[in-house]
Amino acid sequence: MKRLPIALTLIALATALPSTAADKFADYKAMAKQQASNYAAEKLNLPTPAPAGARAYFPTLKDGDTVSSPVTVVFGVSNIGIAPAGTQVDGTGHHHLLIDDPTIDYTVPMPATDNVKHFGKGQTETVLALKPGKHTLQLVFGDWKHQAFNPSIQSDKITITVK
Repeated sequence: MKRLPIALTLIALATALPSTAADKFADYKAMAKQQASNYAAEKLNLPTPAPAGARAYFPTLKDGDTVSSPVTVVFGVSNIGIAPAGTQVDGTGHHHLLIDDPTIDYTVPMPATDNVKHFGKGQTETVLALKPGKHTLQLVFGDWKHQAFNPSIQSDKITITVK
């Protein structure tokens, strides 16, 4: 009589194991597909689609403002989340600040220069030491690989005067 419960237990385990193995296989397959997709996106510079209605803006500065150096620049976005560079999560990205109108190729990752500042840790503000005079500022929101979204999520370009 003890053999029947053991046999039933073994049958139950035998039928449960294949589905668990199949689930793990499906998980591994999904991870491999995502890794291949990420690799292709990175190597081929494929742009990440922008979420509908996403926008970038300057919440505390406006075009024509006169400011003193150092200048605190606050970054704003709506309809999209903020995540560190290298973190691929749908609907997220990080800020890049263009200073004094640099030429940017939006089909490749943005370079890090004196005029293109990266905020890849997910920062939402910075302090800039700008020389007196007129300066342009523009935010461009980048994906996990520092590339602009398609279409680009960017603020209006503003001109400030540093006294």
